[in-house]
Amino acid sequence: MSLASVLQTLFGVRTRAEINPLVSSIGTSAELVLPNDPDRLAYTVVNLSSDIIYVGLDSSVSSSRGIRLDANGGECSMLFDEDFQTTGYELWAVSAGAASAIYVLAVKEY
Repeated sequence: MSLASVLQTLFGVRTRAEINPLVSSIGTSAELVLPNDPDRLAYTVVNLSSDIIYVGLDSSVSSSRGIRLDANGGECSMLFDEDFQTTGYELWAVSAGAASAIYVLAVKEY
């Protein structure tokens, strides 16, 4: 039995992955990383840059209002059965430096 079949049996949904659906780098102004999406089941955001990045659920994200992703591999993730509806909310980010690379992997129901 394939993993897709197991997920379909256990959860009744089919899933697919999206890589960097909106952006692959973040600047010094807040940018939308993931749109509001009630079909998103999980996501992971990894800071690939040498700058600190902050993520949050609205455009007011900042160094004093967000989740800190340390340089060179800091990450955050959300999963529907642990983080509930916030998994589908918008995700915004801001960086301490310009053009800071990120990797975003989102898993969606389809």
